[in-house]
Amino acid sequence: MPDLVMTRNRNKPSAVILDMLRSARSRHRTARSLITAGALFGFSENTLRVTLSRLMTRGIIESPERGLYRLARQTDALNDFVERWRLGEARVRPWRAGRWLFAHVISGQPKGQATASEWALIALGFRGVRPALFARPDNLALKTGELRTLASGIGLSPGVLLVTGQPEGDPAPQSWLQAWRPSELDDGYADALRRLEESARRLPTMTSDRARLECFSLGGEMIHRLAKDPLLPMEFVNVQAREALWRATLDYDLLGKDIWASGKEEALRRMPRPQLETTG
Repeated sequence: MPDLVMTRNRNKPSAVILDMLRSARSRHRTARSLITAGALFGFSENTLRVTLSRLMTRGIIESPERGLYRLARQTDALNDFVERWRLGEARVRPWRAGRWLFAHVISGQPKGQATASEWALIALGFRGVRPALFARPDNLALKTGELRTLASGIGLSPGVLLVTGQPEGDPAPQSWLQAWRPSELDDGYADALRRLEESARRLPTMTSDRARLECFSLGGEMIHRLAKDPLLPMEFVNVQAREALWRATLDYDLLGKDIWASGKEEALRRMPRPQLETTG
């Protein structure tokens, strides 16, 4: 599986290509449509073709026939993970104080496997609390087996042990909670909601191309934020603020789809869907 990281910079040629292909899911896009979309973001045809070649070489995209491209099959699990943001608070259940999920990353794994495992755990809201030990509140709606399947799809090594348990003493150790920086999460929810609301008011006054660019960039950032939110329970963060951001992002996503659908160019009538971006 490719090395995967989250980035705020959606306006890279690789991000544009991956997001355009993700919007097509199992269908294909022509090279011409991808080049047309890239031009909207200021990328030359040569830059887009070079990027397509590199993504092909790395096995991130595939070409069933000349001039047609789609995401490689192994990226489907990543796409499904991102799309879980639409479930909102249905992804969690009430937390029983003191119940935690633990993940032990066995030492001696190849560097690539260890990095992929840590990325998957962080994406699912785990944080390192001790050497080789990750933890999160046990409030996810998924059963342990379902969580293992989801985590494996985004890079978790089979050698990582997932267990539930309760730490000795304080059911919510303060030294652990700081790993999530709960106050920063709350501030982030409020700031993100403000930015979405301001953008939604501004979009109707913008030119078509500028509106497309803004809803693509901001919408993608918010979807990534929600996809990778640690989903902490109400004991630690403002869950109502998180839910308000989710609802606003749903509305903004619909607004963005309408803006893209109104375009004159056939290649730009489907809004790109945010991809867990590959490095490079």
